[in-house]
Order: sequence, then C-alpha cells, then structure tokens
Amino acid sequence: MVQQLAKSPLAWSIGGVGAIAAAAIALSYLAENNRQSNTGEPELTLNNLSVSPWQQGTGLGWQAAVAAQSAQTQADWQRVSDLWGQAIAALERVPTADANYAQAQAKAEEYRGNRAIAGDRMAEASPAPSSPAARDLQTALASTEPAFTFAPGPASSVRGRSADGLATVELAGDRATLRLPRSENGAALTMAQVVYANQFVALAAPEAAAQPWLLDALRAAQRNQPLPIPAGAPVAVSAEPETLAITVVSDP
Repeated sequence: MVQQLAKSPLAWSIGGVGAIAAAAIALSYLAENNRQSNTGEPELTLNNLSVSPWQQGTGLGWQAAVAAQSAQTQADWQRVSDLWGQAIAALERVPTADANYAQAQAKAEEYRGNRAIAGDRMAEASPAPSSPAARDLQTALASTEPAFTFAPGPASSVRGRSADGLATVELAGDRATLRLPRSENGAALTMAQVVYANQFVALAAPEAAAQPWLLDALRAAQRNQPLPIPAGAPVAVSAEPETLAITVVSDP
C-alpha cells in the first residue's frame, strides 16, 4: 500500500491530499503494530517496553512515509531514504520462525521500492541554499499559495517557479531575485505582478514590505523611468526586455 501511495503524485504532495494519505498510512501501521507475535523473536527494550523487529520496522516505515509528505530539499529526501533503509534493516531481523516473517519480507521488499523512489526524488530535488536566510526563504516560498517548486540552477544557485508559472525566483549566494513577466511598455501593473512583488518582499525583506516606493519603483521600471528607491533600501528593481526583476540581499 505504501509503495502505491509513494508512486502517486498526490500522495507525495504537500497539502490536504498528502495529509489524507498520511492518515491512511497511520491507520495501517497502527493496526500492524498492534498485532502480537506468537513466537520468541528478538526484542529491544525501550523505556521498559519490548519492541520487536517487526514493530521497529513498521514504525520506522511510518516515520519515513510521514517525512516524505513534507520533503523538499535533497537533505529532506536523504532523511526519508535513510528511514526507509532503517525500516528495511529492522524487518530483515525478523526470525524465520516468527509468525510475521513472510509479511516482514514482503514489507521489506515494498520499502525497498519506496527507498528507490526517495532516491529519485533526492536526485531531482534542489539542494538547500548555503545562506541560512536563503534556506528560510526557499522554505517559505515552497509553502505559499501558489507554491514555488525549486530545482538546481547554474553555479550552485537554486531556481523556483510558481505553480501558475507567472513568477520565478533565483537564490544565489546572499541574493534572492524575483522575476515577473513584463507587460507592454506603459501598461499598468497586473494584479499578479503586485501580489507576487508584495509577497516576495514581505518574505525576503520584511523591513521594506508595504513601503509605497516599492510599487512606485515597479511602475517606473515598467515604463523605463527613473526608480524612486531610497538610498540604502535593501531592494533593487530593474527592467529586463521581458521581465521585471526585484533583488534582495537575503543575508548581508
């Protein structure tokens, strides 16, 4: 069951469907862990409670499934993969004489498939930015609505794209840059440009959020006019042929 859920984009996503998948997995594991072995399999003692290899394995499998629901970066997926590996190792310790032996072997094989999926996701995922502030910004943008999905970029940078495709973000060193599609020269700013600009600056440079000069600067850049940005402001705005760019030094 877990392998089927793991292969489903819905089950691996963040949000309500992911939570439902996690709840379903939880019920399955709770039921399995409540089963009692009727043979003398080796046990660990934790806080005066005996924990069998079968219980260890399914418990670690539950932890791996839950961790996968929120995994974003390569480090996140590495942790998921490690948990699947620990679960497999525990299930392989179930004795052949144990009543759960056959099921443990099947479950271990299922977990191997889940670990392979986690490895694939780790290869596809973005590395965490080196700057702590940039890592925090990546996490925040991945949790916004619409959420940004990140992938490795050139020269150790990380690039993100909004779910609606209307905005991109680049995190490189101590700089974070938001790029928005540029409207026809002289046209008013679109609602999407305003929303994404305010959201990005609120997360990347809270001290500059809601400043009147921010939207004034975007409007000026859109019209190729001088930018009314105060000296020392942590935000830079520029106009490129097809995009408007807002850059923040995320960790001076």
